[in-house]
Amino acid sequence: MKKLALILALVLMLAACGTTAPETTVPTTTAPETTAPVETTTPAETEPEVLETEPEFVMTETQEKLDALYQAVPVELALMTETMEMALADDEMFTYLTTLTSKEGVVDASVSLPMMGAQAYHVVLVKAESAEKAGEIAQFMFDNMDMARWVCVQATEKQAVVCGDLAFFVMLDPQYGVTCDQLVEGFTGLCEGEVTIIK
Repeated sequence: MKKLALILALVLMLAACGTTAPETTVPTTTAPETTAPVETTTPAETEPEVLETEPEFVMTETQEKLDALYQAVPVELALMTETMEMALADDEMFTYLTTLTSKEGVVDASVSLPMMGAQAYHVVLVKAESAEKAGEIAQFMFDNMDMARWVCVQATEKQAVVCGDLAFFVMLDPQYGVTCDQLVEGFTGLCEGEVTIIK
């Protein structure tokens, strides 16, 4: 009897839970949305934007060699050296930096020197049209470069090297933490072929 009453109570509970009054909704009517007509215009023809780009900087062979030299033989940062191509068209500057009185037989030339102050450090690399001409250029720079070309300071070492068609000259004061021997050794390590050292 108790079981029957219990089952009956469960059935009534389930029936009570399942019957809920249906919700009544009143349909609402709304006016359709009105949209303004979209204006279509043809875009005015515009000139394509031209971006101004600087010409790509290309390093010369002598600049690449000097940069490779500084990778092999780092020079004290305080020296602040700058490697630059020499404008072969500027006769006065070319002579000042190389001591060469003629550009005959010179294909390319770069120089590395301090950007600031009177520091006794000067490196020149010249590519010549032949190995013979490179030998003449290296010897001329070695014989004629003024080791006291700066104000108040003077180079105490100098060397020149011929490697194929390249003439390399260096003069400096070793107080900057590098010697001519080190730079010459670094340079000859980058060279292929016979090397002649002038000192």
